[in-house]
Amino acid sequence: MTVVPAKAGTSGVARRFTEVPAPARMTSVALALFLLTACADAADLPAGPTPLDPIAFFTGETSGRGTLDPIFGRSVPITVESQGTPQPGGLRLVQRIKEGDKPERTRVWVIEDRKDGFYTGTLTDADGMVVMDVIGPRANIAYSTPSGLSIHQQLALQPDGRTVLNRLEARKFGIRLAVLSETIRKPLAE
Repeated sequence: MTVVPAKAGTSGVARRFTEVPAPARMTSVALALFLLTACADAADLPAGPTPLDPIAFFTGETSGRGTLDPIFGRSVPITVESQGTPQPGGLRLVQRIKEGDKPERTRVWVIEDRKDGFYTGTLTDADGMVVMDVIGPRANIAYSTPSGLSIHQQLALQPDGRTVLNRLEARKFGIRLAVLSETIRKPLAE
């Protein structure tokens, strides 16, 4: 394994990423690029004109309501209560998720701003790196799960600046198995 020293002042994630063997880094980057382009056939969600800053939007409380539509079975209501805490160079987002009649579960995102609209990070539901590319009011997120699903999400900031539409597609072997459609809102300022 080749260990490349991290630049002074870089984040722990950057250091950990540079400590990954070069072939594994290249595989992660190739997988991320593949995942970002694999679902490019989906139409963009409607969005407002203001650019999305995912760190700013998800800082503090947000709540989401949506529906998970599997290709087999019935639609399932989803609720997500989130709390985002800024960290140097990024954000830690803790989500409490209620999926139908299942017990509530918690997952954690750690998002690092790599500049110029590119973000990387980790997610407790992901197997490996999560990548996010932000262009204008939309963010495209891609990762794979331990069960082998390819996940592609699109977030779209709405004109009110406090609402984001979220569409998540889960695929395996290129076949879409489920779609989550969710509306995420920040509370009104007091």
